[in-house]
Amino acid sequence: MTVYKYFLKIALKHKWIIISYTVIFFILSIINGSATGKTETIFMEKSLDIGVVDESNSELSISFIKYLEDDNILTTMENDKEYIQEQIFLEAIDAVIIIPKDFENLVINKKESIEIMRDERKLGSVQVENEINKFLIFANATYSDGKFDLSKVENVLDREIEVEVLKVDDYKKDNGVNTWFKYYFNYTGYIIIAIYVAVIGLLMLEINDKNIQDRMKVSSKKFFKFNMEIYLGQVTLAILITSIFILGSVLLKGKYIAEINFSKYLLNIFTFSFAILGFTFLINNLTNSRFVINGISSALSLGTAFISGVMVPQEFLADNVLRIAKFFPTYYFVKINEMNTNSFLDIKYEIFMQVLFGIFFFLIGLYFSKVKRSV
Repeated sequence: MTVYKYFLKIALKHKWIIISYTVIFFILSIINGSATGKTETIFMEKSLDIGVVDESNSELSISFIKYLEDDNILTTMENDKEYIQEQIFLEAIDAVIIIPKDFENLVINKKESIEIMRDERKLGSVQVENEINKFLIFANATYSDGKFDLSKVENVLDREIEVEVLKVDDYKKDNGVNTWFKYYFNYTGYIIIAIYVAVIGLLMLEINDKNIQDRMKVSSKKFFKFNMEIYLGQVTLAILITSIFILGSVLLKGKYIAEINFSKYLLNIFTFSFAILGFTFLINNLTNSRFVINGISSALSLGTAFISGVMVPQEFLADNVLRIAKFFPTYYFVKINEMNTNSFLDIKYEIFMQVLFGIFFFLIGLYFSKVKRSV
């Protein structure tokens, strides 16, 4: 295990790079965590900015739009999904409802009749769904002899209800902990790419030094064993780095771990680390340029963060962007963090894809390593 020990010895020389990345990340996490309790975490009915796409233009749809106008600000829009997503992302509008041409038939047959696109970042946008369901329930109740009695619907919905608010001492406010963990681990994926490629890349520059490689060519150590010791050293360093970020989440929000599916995040972050480790192994066998390695570290970490959902939620990204993102393990990593899961089966495909990426990168890296050694 001479090569393995030598790798870890060199790693200690570059510990300050890891520490600097880690300190910056935790400072940002603490700042973000301090604002968690100030985010919108409870539902209050309020006036919303709602976009309306009415392709039905029927008596029922007109009545429905009139009902929404009483308490909200409505804007007529074209059925352009990309433009709608852009407006929601920019917070120019809270939600958009799309009324299809066969709106009345869908309502009569009690099928899903309205498409809703809303800003998931605002709990108040849930109000739109409540308003839609309320109107449709009353509209269906008045349907008779092939038509709706919309005057009755309007009268019922116009009635005000007196509500007495009761104080409950043990009422718990949502502390936004699920959102915090989701964003924490999303950004952990970004920082892991930057650290792995940069730090392990620098270590491999020393390992791939011409003098060392010449000595390895005349040594009795076999090619496969040499690479396995190098990879084992990288795995050891990767586990240490990843464990630091996991421990950080426990220190910052450990008291809330019982409220979330923490095992999902653990499985996901270690699987993602395996995939990025394979990619790092490939890069290190393709180039010995410090400039190229640093460039890849910055470009890949930022680039995949933007197209895979770390910086911008996946639901706001264009379909073409997401198609490109699927060629990187970061897409599947972020997707798992965003999912509500009940068991491993819910995320088996995304886990499998990350493992597949890691194996593919490692095998290609092994091939280029053999080519370089034979030259």
